[in-house]
Amino acid sequence: MERILITGALGQLGHEFIKYFNNKDVFVLSTDIKDPPKNLPCLFEFADVLNKERIDLLVKKYKINTIYHLVAVLSATGEKNPYNSWKVNMESFQNIIEISINNKIKKVFWPSSIAVFGTESNLDFVSQNPSMNPETIYGVSKLAGEKLANYYFNKFELDIRSLRYPGIISIDTLPGGGTTDYIIEMLNAAKNKSDYTCFLNKETRLPMMYIDDAIEAAIKLMSVDRKKLTISSSYNVTGFSITPFELANEIKSRGIDITVDYKPDFRQEIANSWPKYIDDSISNKDWGWSSKFSLKKTLDKVFN
Repeated sequence: MERILITGALGQLGHEFIKYFNNKDVFVLSTDIKDPPKNLPCLFEFADVLNKERIDLLVKKYKINTIYHLVAVLSATGEKNPYNSWKVNMESFQNIIEISINNKIKKVFWPSSIAVFGTESNLDFVSQNPSMNPETIYGVSKLAGEKLANYYFNKFELDIRSLRYPGIISIDTLPGGGTTDYIIEMLNAAKNKSDYTCFLNKETRLPMMYIDDAIEAAIKLMSVDRKKLTISSSYNVTGFSITPFELANEIKSRGIDITVDYKPDFRQEIANSWPKYIDDSISNKDWGWSSKFSLKKTLDKVFN
């Protein structure tokens, strides 16, 4: 039986992975440093992933063989305290790597991000292996993590699998401090029949992905034979690309009355270093990835 540890389990991705694994023939241990909801459908343990001894104890106690390491300080939050962002993002990942090697963990899933690219890449259409020079501490930490994943696979045969996620759309959890949070905030404003002030300018195009696609991509990647994978750092994936203005118009086209103002803040500079479109053809070739959710299908799910 697969025995899964999910770190950062109460965040956006963790919440959805727990829902996915519920009623599956797997054991799931979730960990976080926040109080869990009363109806959490799996075992929960308080654990700070920076405490390597605590995580190692749990891995041994529950005979864990697969880890989904989801702990991260996101882009906008990270810029306010870059030292803490690096510490949380990188020390936690290094702890998971060491624990995985020492306990013979079969597979690790670790999400990367489109923040790794930076303005040296062709931001109009980013390929799998462009020149990368990230311009946020979040992007720097994710690129460093990709290098670690590649190194530990080649040197220690540790099977780390990773996706460069675009903005992820879900409304079941609060925005987590990312640069694409505007889309979740605008959708929540529309559902609550309130107006919204967007922190990006209206023509800022960024790639997005509905949460169901994000989870399916990870599960699909984790289930494929390792021999089929040609990338040992992180795979590009995407859903659709959109601007705040296009999102507002699509919401209005559904008969929802919302007024959106645009007052760019420091997150605009971050967004300017991120791609508009992403080439995920290698993911399709290697493990059959294909997005199912367009913007229209995403909004159908959000508003129905």
